[in-house]
Amino acid sequence: MVEQIRNFKDFLLLYNQISDSCFNRCANSFYTRECEPDEEKCVELCTNKFVLMNHRVMKTFMEVQAVIVQKRMEELSAGQAAMEAQKKSTEVIT
Repeated sequence: MVEQIRNFKDFLLLYNQISDSCFNRCANSFYTRECEPDEEKCVELCTNKFVLMNHRVMKTFMEVQAVIVQKRMEELSAGQAAMEAQKKSTEVIT
C-alpha cells in the first residue's frame, strides 16, 4: 500500500512538472478560454517529448539497475565465500 501511494505521488509530481513546463512554454495569450491551434500543437509536442524522455530514462535506469544488482550479488557471494573459508581455517586450527 505504501509503495502504491509513493508511485502515485511520483506520478502526480511528474504530471505537475510536465503541465507547468508545457504551460509556461506554450501558453501565449489569454484572450480566450480556448487554446489556439498553435498552442494545442505546442502542448502536444511538449508532452510527447517529456513522455519519450521519461521512457528513455526509465529504460536506461532498468539497464543500469540490472548491472548494479548483478555486481552486488557477486560481491555478496565473494564475501560469503571468504567468511566460509575463514570459518573453515579457524576450525582446522582449533
